[in-house]
Formats: sequence, structure tokens, C-alpha cells
Amino acid sequence: MKKTTIKASVGNIARLAGVSTASASVALNNQPGVSSGTRKRILRIAKKLGYAPDANIGNWMARVREAKSKDLLPIAWLNTAGERDAYTRHLFQTPYLEGARARAHELGYKVDDIWGHEPGMTMKRLTKILYQRGIEGVIITHPARHMRLDWDHLASVALGTSLLAPRLHRITGDFCFNLQLALKSLKRIGYRRIGICLGHELDSYSNFTIRATAAAFYANASPEDRIPPLFHEYVGYDESVAEKATELRAREMVAWLKRYRPGVIVGHDNRHEQWVNAAGYRVPEDVGIVHLAVDDDVLDWAGIHSRRRETGASSVDQLVSLMRNHQFGVPSTPLTVLIRGSWHNGRTIQTPPSGKK
Repeated sequence: MKKTTIKASVGNIARLAGVSTASASVALNNQPGVSSGTRKRILRIAKKLGYAPDANIGNWMARVREAKSKDLLPIAWLNTAGERDAYTRHLFQTPYLEGARARAHELGYKVDDIWGHEPGMTMKRLTKILYQRGIEGVIITHPARHMRLDWDHLASVALGTSLLAPRLHRITGDFCFNLQLALKSLKRIGYRRIGICLGHELDSYSNFTIRATAAAFYANASPEDRIPPLFHEYVGYDESVAEKATELRAREMVAWLKRYRPGVIVGHDNRHEQWVNAAGYRVPEDVGIVHLAVDDDVLDWAGIHSRRRETGASSVDQLVSLMRNHQFGVPSTPLTVLIRGSWHNGRTIQTPPSGKK
């Protein structure tokens, strides 16, 4: 007997699920209007039949959306920092949001900035807000650690590497490449005793590959040029301990500086010049300083332009791709996109340093 093959169409999916064609279409397009149980049943049948949306229709709808600015669809920028205005006030964070907003507008979307620490905010309430606003795409920002949203009808991307659960696609700077680039650039310029001074949290977010990169660099250096890296302990983001933590880090760095006397410091803190000057050293005559993310924060310093605007824009690119291809929920194989920086000369180093040809 000849086996009958059921065509993977919206109509057949609706018939097998016992719902109307309109309800099936709503579920397949990840739109509100059907219950969670009905949505899962429809998607399960669609997967079994091998249903795939018409790419031509999706591309046509995307072009229509881009042509009508009044029809910009929302995507969520979930700010998980301790401050509501963290991504609009701090120069080292604003490029992420600016890049995301510019790219979203080009693609026919708008970015809704939602603060995850709003008084009374819970994961259940946040899920409801996203649903009510018709948002199906979310960018989770640093320093989120665990997020328990209803992921089934959300396309999601994590910005940075802080998020531990769930394991989402993520966009982040290439910490190891940027550190290697800074170290190699300083060697080419003529610096020898290069000191690395970073926060423990940056090392942790890189899965301790920053520490491994430093160890590999010093392993290939001459013994007289090897300086033990300084990794400050993690103190969290609580503003009540911020001042005390700053004082502690300043004392640690000054003691390390006086003991090992590096010719240049590679770090990730815009207060390094202030601390070095307070210790009685001149920048760059006595000690050079390199920052691993100059961007909008310390643009006149030497260091790495870490392309934070491009990182924000790339998070939107990936998110929109997921939405247009109906890839919702937690991915079975999360991907990581690394954005490499570029070397940036500045006033905080000498080229070449004193005493070097």
C-alpha cells in the first residue's frame, strides 16, 4: 500500500492541531494570541512535518518594515546594570547602546531600553512586559548572571560573557586577541618591562584565558622582563562598596608598581593615570599606560579600540537574523561571535620610550 505524505503547509498543521489556520499562523510566526500549550502543540506538529517558512515572504516583509519608519518593531535592550542610566551616562558603556540603536533603525526596528532592576521587577513581570509590548527579540546585557524568562517565544542574544544561564548566542569583544595585540604593539614600539594590571572579573568573564594569555607572553620574555600580573579581586557592583573598592585597588596597584617598576602598564581602568600620578610617577615619561578599551572613554590614551559600537550593532544583526528565521527559545548549540579590536596610539606612551632607539 502506498504511503501518503502530508504536505507541510499551514492549513495541514492547523487541521492536525485542531485549530484554525489563523491560530496556526499566529503560533508559527511567534505572535501573541494562542495559549502556551496550543503554541507548543502546533510547533511540535510543524517540526514533525518538516515545515519551513517561506523565505521570500519573510524577506519581502522585512523590506516593507524597513521602508516604513512608523512601523518600527520593538526589540528589548535588557539593562541588567545596577544603574537605570548606565548605558546612556557612562562613556565606556554608551557605544554599545548607540551602535545597537543605529543598526536596529537601519533594519526597521527600535530598541526599548528596559531596566532589569526596576523596583518590583521580577522575571515573571518582565516576561509579561515583553509579551504585552509585542517584543519577540531580547538583548541581555552585562553583568547578568542568570535569567529565568519564558524563552519559548523569544529570540535572544547575550552581550558580553557574564551570562551563565541559559546559554544563549553571544556577542563579545575578543579579550585575548586584544591583550595580545596590545602586548605585541608595545614590544614593537620598544617597551620591555610590560606589566599587566586587570580586574579579576575580566579574567573570570574570559574563562581565565586572559591569565593564560599573560602567562604565555611572559614565558617567552627574558627573565629580567617578567613581571607578575596583578589581578584585582572581584568586589561586585554594589555602590555601597564602590569607594572602598577603589581605594583598595589603588593601593594594590601602587604597591605593585613600586615593587616591580614596569615601564608600561596594560589595564582596563580609566583611573590608572590618576593612581600613577598620585604615587609620584609621570605619564608617560616614567610609566606608560595602555587601556584595553579606549573607545569613547579615554580616547586620548594609547590602547585598543575595542569596537564597542560594532559589538552593539552585531548583537542586533544576530538577533534580527534569529527572529526572521523563527529561531526562538534557548539554542541547542549556542554560538559566540568575537569582535577583534585595533591598536590606537595615544599620549600615555612614548614612541619610542626613553632610552630606546
